[in-house]
Amino acid sequence: MTDLIQIADLTAEQLMTWLEPPRIEARFAILERVDAIDFPASDEAIALEMWSRGRIFGESFELRWECRGDMYHTRFTGEREVGPPFTVWPMPADTETCDPGCYLWGRAEMRIGRQLEYRAAPKGKGRLRLTRREFRRQSDGALMAERLTGMEWEAENESL
Repeated sequence: MTDLIQIADLTAEQLMTWLEPPRIEARFAILERVDAIDFPASDEAIALEMWSRGRIFGESFELRWECRGDMYHTRFTGEREVGPPFTVWPMPADTETCDPGCYLWGRAEMRIGRQLEYRAAPKGKGRLRLTRREFRRQSDGALMAERLTGMEWEAENESL
């Protein structure tokens, strides 16, 4: 089965049911606002009121959200259909997937102005990278969507 993209506008209460720790299937998280970014571990509670957007993710699915007024616009990407209030966004028929990665900032990156704590990342050495699945249109290679699938250390992946 291929990944489905499903979208919904959720209340804070509805979204919190997805974010309750421990997050077994989506053990990684990235939280963002204009002045900060955080990478909480799967056993840490997420305070929605402190973050304007975020995502939880793992091999099974990714759930992204962005606060819009008193609602949260959400996108679930994964192999299972989650049902209402989510509706399926139709992926073009000629879509193919690939699984590239991208590196995160180093822990002591001077341009950030503070040391980043990747609390959700497994223990490891080297550079930390996000693994992700891209959905591209075959006809022209246009990126239709993407979802994060995990975090790993550079040394764990010999093909880099």
